[in-house]
Amino acid sequence: MKIRISLGALFIGASALVVGQMNSSADSSTGAAAASADCANAPGAALGDNSYDTTSATAGLVFGSNAPCGAHTIYKAMYWTFTPATDGLYTFTTCGMATWDTRLAVMSTCSPAGTVLSCNDDACNYQSSTTATLVAGTTYRVAIGGFGTNDGGVGTMNISFGGTGGGGGGGGGTGSPDVIVGSMPDVSKYGSVVQNGVTIMAYAFGTTSCNIGTAQLEWFASPDNRHPFIPMNMYRLKNGRFEQIGMGWGKHGFTALQGTLCGACTASSTGTYLGIGCSDPYSSGLNGSQTGLGTRTEVNASTGYFPGTINGGMPTAPATIGRRVQVNANDLNPALNTGATYFAEGHYIQQQDAVANNDNNNASHRAVTVGALTSGAYTLTLTGSTLQQKPAIESWLAADSTVLLSYADVAGDGRYIVGCKVTANANGTWHYEYAIHNLNSDRSGRSFSVPLPAGVTATNIGFKDINYHSGDAYDPTDWTASTSGGAVTWTGGTYATSVNGNALRFATLYNFWFDASSAPTATNGTIGLFKPGAAGAPVSVEVAIKGPVATTIVGDLNGDGHVDGADLGQLLSAWNTPGPGDLNGDGDVTGADLGLLLAAWS
Repeated sequence: MKIRISLGALFIGASALVVGQMNSSADSSTGAAAASADCANAPGAALGDNSYDTTSATAGLVFGSNAPCGAHTIYKAMYWTFTPATDGLYTFTTCGMATWDTRLAVMSTCSPAGTVLSCNDDACNYQSSTTATLVAGTTYRVAIGGFGTNDGGVGTMNISFGGTGGGGGGGGGTGSPDVIVGSMPDVSKYGSVVQNGVTIMAYAFGTTSCNIGTAQLEWFASPDNRHPFIPMNMYRLKNGRFEQIGMGWGKHGFTALQGTLCGACTASSTGTYLGIGCSDPYSSGLNGSQTGLGTRTEVNASTGYFPGTINGGMPTAPATIGRRVQVNANDLNPALNTGATYFAEGHYIQQQDAVANNDNNNASHRAVTVGALTSGAYTLTLTGSTLQQKPAIESWLAADSTVLLSYADVAGDGRYIVGCKVTANANGTWHYEYAIHNLNSDRSGRSFSVPLPAGVTATNIGFKDINYHSGDAYDPTDWTASTSGGAVTWTGGTYATSVNGNALRFATLYNFWFDASSAPTATNGTIGLFKPGAAGAPVSVEVAIKGPVATTIVGDLNGDGHVDGADLGQLLSAWNTPGPGDLNGDGDVTGADLGLLLAAWS
């Protein structure tokens, strides 16, 4: 009978000891060099398939009892070196490529005191798959061996970049995990605190995750970073504006149960993985526990990466409202919000899910009603069903069919969702309303531009963001607006000036609006990006919106939106010719055309 010591863990500072006699091994396979029993002089492994034969090896690689997984031995250990060309997450797997019980480990050195980055026993039946975040140009050691003293033989280990090869980034099989929010079952309220004369109320929302993918999802507790990060938000739809009114830090997952909310569950035998098809409930009380909440500032939503040791340098959570979803009481007060509707949103961010490009369906939301003021905060009640795999902004379109909802994907980064609504004002102008939700872009947004044709006037220009809190260092300075260069443009700070500038970061929504003297037409808006990308990466992304249509002004011959001396000069220079300047269309520039131009003088 086999006793499992560990299905996989991230080892930080764990010690290892090499015991036994090291013997060389011959392998007739072609391609990358076969593994060697000599760790110090091991050959280099390459991306793709790497062969090995542990039959004649006798050395055992022993992890000490001080390791997080406890005593752990890889018998008949063989080694490669591996030097990645690119920073990022790599998958090492023997899934489907061996017929015996394998174990894998990725280490920084061969020495007994060397740091073990990751290891795995049985990710896929009796074979192994593990992921490790590696630094380009650094040489690592990869160990392959058996569970028991008699486990060994020939096989292949595959290395892939991005965590999706072979065993699905540490899951079960050749697919990949896909985590969603399957349900938002409950809400907790925690009272309120007055800050600078403003009453701030605190809440948390329960989230039940589902793994709808085809591989197990890693769920190791900190200080291992292979677990989900779960930010929560709150939104309001009022008078045609969809806006974010509440933001919380994110819950760090620590163990996974194996439920059946989303269908049949192929359960993992340990809480360090969420099984295929399985669900895991986190109650609102759990998601509101301040000690388990982490700052968003440490999270890269595009790659799913964050440090294993969380909240580095952050202050202790302020009493009552610290780190939880904070909402201004005036945004909830029923007397001030007649006709408003509200929504709660949960979002899961996890490395395997992100590198498998399964991260555009990670947010779900549910409607909320606001009740009586008790115990220092308004009572919130979740209503209707959870709208799975839909961020809250999609309920703007569901409530108003005139809303245009568009998606903008930044190559190699993440997604923005842009909502747009245009209404006619009583004075003959038009109101343009925009909401931009950064779903999972790490590069973040620093500007938004809407084309403003010549002759069109923009007034009542506005902007609204959501402030970070509880010690987050991001700058709260509002973006500034301008109407130069043929566009209405809102701009925040630059990354070069401050990495903590006010940018539109992941799981966050900003609002923009103005009135214009022209009716709407289809056009493209532009989102400028905050963080620089790799060489040749885009600095902005376009998205389909509605904007003011160009208007024709009689006498504006140079198209600058005004009728003035420059236009008069053009008309006079074309006197008694077909034009330009033939404003009445009779084929000749004459006094009649001059009269029309002077009548439109501006």
